[in-house]
Amino acid sequence: MASRREYSIFGRQVGYIIAANILMLLAGLVEIPIVTKALGASDYGIWSLILVTNGLIVPFAGLALGDAIIRFLAAEKDRDRVADTFLSICTVVFISASVASLLLFALAGPLARSVFRDPDADFYVRLASALIILTCMFNCTQSFMRMQRKIGLRTVLALLQSLATLGLIILFVTIGYGLTGVVAAALLALVLTNVVAFALTLRETGLRIPRFVNMKKYLRWSLPMVPNAGILWIINVSDRYMVSYFIDSAAAGVYSAAYSIGNYAYFALFPLGMVLYPNIVKTYDEGHPEQAANYLKYGLKYLMMISIPSAFGLTVLSAQLLDLLTTAEFAEGSKVIPLVAFGGVIFCLYQIGVYIIHVVNKTYLTVWLLGSSALLNVVLNAVLIPRMGMVGAAVATVVAYGVLGLMTLTVTRRFLKFDLSLPFMAKSIASSGVMALCIWLLDPRSLWPVLGCVVLGAVVYFVVLISLRGLSKAEINFFINFVREALRTVLPIHK
Repeated sequence: MASRREYSIFGRQVGYIIAANILMLLAGLVEIPIVTKALGASDYGIWSLILVTNGLIVPFAGLALGDAIIRFLAAEKDRDRVADTFLSICTVVFISASVASLLLFALAGPLARSVFRDPDADFYVRLASALIILTCMFNCTQSFMRMQRKIGLRTVLALLQSLATLGLIILFVTIGYGLTGVVAAALLALVLTNVVAFALTLRETGLRIPRFVNMKKYLRWSLPMVPNAGILWIINVSDRYMVSYFIDSAAAGVYSAAYSIGNYAYFALFPLGMVLYPNIVKTYDEGHPEQAANYLKYGLKYLMMISIPSAFGLTVLSAQLLDLLTTAEFAEGSKVIPLVAFGGVIFCLYQIGVYIIHVVNKTYLTVWLLGSSALLNVVLNAVLIPRMGMVGAAVATVVAYGVLGLMTLTVTRRFLKFDLSLPFMAKSIASSGVMALCIWLLDPRSLWPVLGCVVLGAVVYFVVLISLRGLSKAEINFFINFVREALRTVLPIHK
């Protein structure tokens, strides 16, 4: 069994990443009004479709080898093998990403005419094609740092990339470069972070000619997951394309802005996964499945502890957030935010469960799980968008996520069972309901009242949750101690 110290380190790492993600969340919230107001719904729609397109291509170009770095090196003791494997994977990914980038560059014209519904968008698609290479290489270094459990360093680099993008966007938009400046900002920020990330990583591995040892084994494990990128893309973001097709690019821009805000309901999923997956791999490979199950139990519990109230809060503040962060033409998106937020909470069930599929080397199952959900999502989008508009797309997303989450939990319990903490989830939902009612009664309309209600809502939620005994005394003490240690780390506090 893991010692209390190991779980404390795990919790502390998650906490640090959540703190960094809050800063990135704030950066994103600052970026949304800047970009939407500078570009308008039409150009913002083009930018969101560029991001969606790159989001589809990058996982294919990366061949899922970033996950292979974590899966096969987390418990590896031979430093020479670790270095050779990392450099071999980076070389293969660079070649694959370069081919994908060139294909997007060549097909920019037809894509702009048929999907973006704007022939002038081909310039921006070509300019953004380099994002594929830069993102794939950055993902490799990020996976290497996760594998080494250097969570702090990985977090700092992710934060650097986010803040550099925001700063450059503000600069270029202020100068008057519009959408060209937004794309250029994303490119330059990734160039900067890639230089820093590889400089730090190569200090660990050294620079050598890769031998490509065991690449067949790694590809055999990763390639079954490559289709998942496209399938998950269908579930997550194909609705932007379908909204653009059935309505127009401006509607896609409104939907994308609302979707971006709704996604913050499960912002804790990403930081938790950064720490959770390598720990599960390490403990499972070292012959401690019960310890891996404990990581899964507490990972899901703490994820729900944050995601459930976040979804309730975003629901009750949806109109205010769109009013504060965008312009009047985005107001219709307030109907989308609640559905996206609760759909994201359900999606967390899949993301936690899929770690089990990875560690038992049954990666082919993910194709079946995601494929079933994606097919349902496409059918529902085609039926609901013409009848309900962008709300229909959001409904399709919720249903697809629900089916995916339930199927994943059902399948994975054959391999490794863990406590789902259902009583805790019920208490979290009840506490979130009380919190949402308080915010609704206060009905904040401007920035500071909204921020005040967010803080008040968090206090109300945790007070009610603790009153319902949703958290044990040991867990409450752990969080208090974590806050104290974090403050000692960040602030010059001395006895």
